[in-house]
Amino acid sequence: MSPVARPLPLLTAVVALVTLELLRLGGTVLGGAGTLAVAAVPALACLAGPLTWWLGSRQGLTVAVGVLAGARLLVQFPVGRSAPLVGFALAVAVLALVLVVRRDMGDTAAGPGRAARAIALAVAADLALRLPLDLLDLIWRGGVLGWLLVLALVALLGRLATAAQAERLARPAGGAQLAVLGPVFALYTMVFATPGAVAAAGDLPLTVAGLWLAAGAVAGLALLSLPEPARLAGLTRWALPGALPLATVLTALGPAPLVAPAALLGLAVLPTVLRRALAVPMGFGHGPQFDLALAGLGTGLGCVLLALAHEHRVLPWLAALLLALALAGPAAWAATPPPLARAFTPVVVAVLLLAWPPLAGALRAGPEPLPTDTAGGMYRLLTWNVHSAVNQNGQLAPDALHAVIRDSGAQVVVLQEVPRGQPLAGGLDLVTFLERRLDVTAVWAPAADDRFGNLILTSLPVVAAETGELPRAGGDMDRSYAAVTVRLTDGETARIVGTHLHGGAAPGPRLAQLEPVLEQVVGDPTAVLAGDLNARPDTAEIETIRATGLHSAQDEAGDPGLDTAVAPPRRVDWIFGAPEVAFGDFELIDTNASDHLPLAVTVFLE
Repeated sequence: MSPVARPLPLLTAVVALVTLELLRLGGTVLGGAGTLAVAAVPALACLAGPLTWWLGSRQGLTVAVGVLAGARLLVQFPVGRSAPLVGFALAVAVLALVLVVRRDMGDTAAGPGRAARAIALAVAADLALRLPLDLLDLIWRGGVLGWLLVLALVALLGRLATAAQAERLARPAGGAQLAVLGPVFALYTMVFATPGAVAAAGDLPLTVAGLWLAAGAVAGLALLSLPEPARLAGLTRWALPGALPLATVLTALGPAPLVAPAALLGLAVLPTVLRRALAVPMGFGHGPQFDLALAGLGTGLGCVLLALAHEHRVLPWLAALLLALALAGPAAWAATPPPLARAFTPVVVAVLLLAWPPLAGALRAGPEPLPTDTAGGMYRLLTWNVHSAVNQNGQLAPDALHAVIRDSGAQVVVLQEVPRGQPLAGGLDLVTFLERRLDVTAVWAPAADDRFGNLILTSLPVVAAETGELPRAGGDMDRSYAAVTVRLTDGETARIVGTHLHGGAAPGPRLAQLEPVLEQVVGDPTAVLAGDLNARPDTAEIETIRATGLHSAQDEAGDPGLDTAVAPPRRVDWIFGAPEVAFGDFELIDTNASDHLPLAVTVFLE
């Protein structure tokens, strides 16, 4: 059988795979692009209805997938990742997804299950592709292999769209129920299929989190492919959909030991809930084009919540909406669906796909360790607000961050705004990304929504490490600090504390947050305080720090007139040392890898 003998299910899987990728790209680029760019996605997705009216169902699907192939190729170029073009590409992906799922569903009892199974397989393939690439999409990875894979993906889209025209045309009842795709994809991209966030919230290594999610993806396909005995219909009618909001809340909010099992549960039940939601005919009596337009609007609205959900706990609401849609039509539960044809095949494919990441990890190049020689009681320190690994051009740039840190010669690295599965960073886990390349010990202090926080990396032996929460005190988000005590070559120990304080105009929250931070520093003759304090020179916050006897590295060994942040220019990043600590060779490193500049200095213990 040729690979396009059954083009519609495969086309659904490939379009879903591209949609997941573009959703993460949209989270990075559209997250700070403003209301207009975000609102364009559901607005353009409404064209799903008019397109089938103008061109017909067959030709409309082919055109939508063809434009999606071109848009996906365009965003592979850096020039194609502007907010308008990314918004257009995401809107086309949503439009194509609605049309292809509608065609794949058909008018048979097995149609919704076939479409849900294709989407679940796309999620498994997406995890298998990203796990060995440190959660970087092909859009950001680039290189020869990345381009070859993208070209193959685009060619496959075109071939499948052409082949799908020959399949029997079927129009499932309703059509507006396809709006459920928006919440489903938002849940996949923001909650369940996010290894970095699961690793951070569950306090797990990324590889272990990936194994939990791989098991969930395979379980979802297996559960979806099993027949549903009539005697269990009453139980599963409520138990499986009811497990979804529970899994969502536990995955998003913890506690830590339950995060990974909850994500596994969510990945296992979500495909079945999707199948049942798609099986509920929903129309508004104004024709299929009107219903398709509503489906495009609903799917687009559900998806753009990705760009709007940073620091907002909207995910349980998404799960509740999906549950309401799944239970909206009791008639859909009356009949037990027949076993899906070739049900075992996608499970085998998923297992094979998810066996690839461990092998690819074993083939990864070895790390480039940071220096370790601290003879003479001195070490090199770097502090940097990395802006969720997004550079000044709005592009995800973890490789640029790694290059700056590696070339700085620092033995202790203090970072702020570090992403771990955050939508604004395309799901990247920067902690694991840097750990694997620098062979360092990492001390992570989560803040905000636990996908964003402070990090200390060091190549030196760690004697003690701790993290702590800071009082919110009316600030804009939860804040934290990280602290390490390291041992130098000659046996001395040195303490380093890193933090990121409130970013608003009012100084009150920062002053309240400084109290516990200074308790970690004052009284230790080796202590250094570093980070983005969001306080300019001659403010009450800086005067409070100086009053404890701490002194500034930039004022002592650099140029006090230089700004440490670029947009807008301001001096808000600091390195302070105890009275017995001296500084030398201060450097403000020129780079566009973040909207802040890294500060590097040599610390002398006198």
